[in-house]
Amino acid sequence: MNWKTCLLSVALGALSVFAFAPFEIYILAFLTIAGLVHLTRSATVKASAILGFSFGMGLYLGGVSWVYVSLSTYGGMPLWMGAIAVIGFAALLAVFTGLSTLIASWAARRFQCNFLLLFPFSWVVGEWCRSWVLTGFPWLDFGYTQVPAFLFSWAPIGGIYLVSFLTIALAVLLFHGINARSYRSPIAAAMVLLVSILISGVEWTEKDGKLITVGVVQANISIDEKWLETMRKQALDQYQSLTAELTTVDLVVWPETAIPYYANQTDERFWKAMVPKDVSVLAGILDHDGKNSYNSAVLNCAGNRAENQLYRKRHLVPFGEYQPLQFLFSWVFEYLSLPMSDFAKWEGLQPIQCGDSIRVGLSICYEDAFANEYRSHLGEANVLVNISEDAWFGDSLAPHQRKQFAQMRARELGRPMVRSANSGPSLFIDHHGQLLHSTPQFEVAIASRDVQPMTGHTPYMIIGNWIVWLALLVIFTPVGFGLLRKGR
Repeated sequence: MNWKTCLLSVALGALSVFAFAPFEIYILAFLTIAGLVHLTRSATVKASAILGFSFGMGLYLGGVSWVYVSLSTYGGMPLWMGAIAVIGFAALLAVFTGLSTLIASWAARRFQCNFLLLFPFSWVVGEWCRSWVLTGFPWLDFGYTQVPAFLFSWAPIGGIYLVSFLTIALAVLLFHGINARSYRSPIAAAMVLLVSILISGVEWTEKDGKLITVGVVQANISIDEKWLETMRKQALDQYQSLTAELTTVDLVVWPETAIPYYANQTDERFWKAMVPKDVSVLAGILDHDGKNSYNSAVLNCAGNRAENQLYRKRHLVPFGEYQPLQFLFSWVFEYLSLPMSDFAKWEGLQPIQCGDSIRVGLSICYEDAFANEYRSHLGEANVLVNISEDAWFGDSLAPHQRKQFAQMRARELGRPMVRSANSGPSLFIDHHGQLLHSTPQFEVAIASRDVQPMTGHTPYMIIGNWIVWLALLVIFTPVGFGLLRKGR
């Protein structure tokens, strides 16, 4: 291995960014992974790990470059510090792609296993580890590249990681078919695609009652202005006037932190003034229990103005919403004075509903990126809702990548998803994960659609990440046998 090979691996990773939204050239996912397999298959264990890490650096430097926008534009971080932060963050994420190639290469050589067979399993283990280590960052999992393609139909069966596994497996088959000139690989790939088509029309869940009409309000209020004392009334007036145009809806959804007050600062009179009669509203708001502050949302049901149902965010954004490792980074927090960086997280189920017809499975901001957490906290919800403040990301790739998260969650759980974002895009997605409507970014907009609530359980809801446990079994069974031989 030389520096040119590493550079090629970086280029393959960077090219993979175009397989994700907003570009969605999903075929690139197969080609770039096949290229990585070609580079790592015959390399030493150490070289394989370095090449996997290099691939990850290209992928994440390009794919999560929007982190710089959040840190520099809104966090006040200078250019040099922002560049170091982005490179360091990309390197941290790239460790997990390096771990994937290392595991496949090491197990193949140590226990005489088939590298090509192990590679898809090791890749899934790497993605899964990235979803929980240091609170997790499950961004740019390769399964998301297949949202516009046939492999998307496997999401209700095994979730994002099964789609990732099949994506990597088809890339391996592509490599093997070309490298070994084998007819078996194209046949196997064709069978996977055929089954994908056959199951694409399966209804895993069923209709739950009649259609409800849901509206979203996209106020496009500047982050620099929304928390100013002088702007609060203007912001609320804007939400009130926009909502007044949605009089025929059952539920209207406002984005994250739409209301610039604490929940206990609102009362029945406030909600009667803000929301049309007979309309329920779900809105982002802050909450304080006397000790901790929470990034929250309230559901105020029509006909019950005096009572709000509260949801407090469970999975916080490191550095953005809480301060991890303060003994190391306290000087950074003091230097930047980051706003909204001292929230507490909430534990446990938080069902919110209006009667029996509107049962909301809510997520705030990037909580919808954590598939297993969403599945575990869904309860009896029949409609998924995500509220977000995507203005933090500016005009970057992040809001478009998050669209694919929302589509994947809808398909995994067999429920429609409504997404309201302050700066857009706000989305309506059906229970098959298909995008029905999207508002333009950085514009004031309202939209409404008829939404069909769904009930029942997809296989993924029942079994969860079974493909991950299978991958761990496949990978560590050879290790177990190896240890047994050594003991004897």
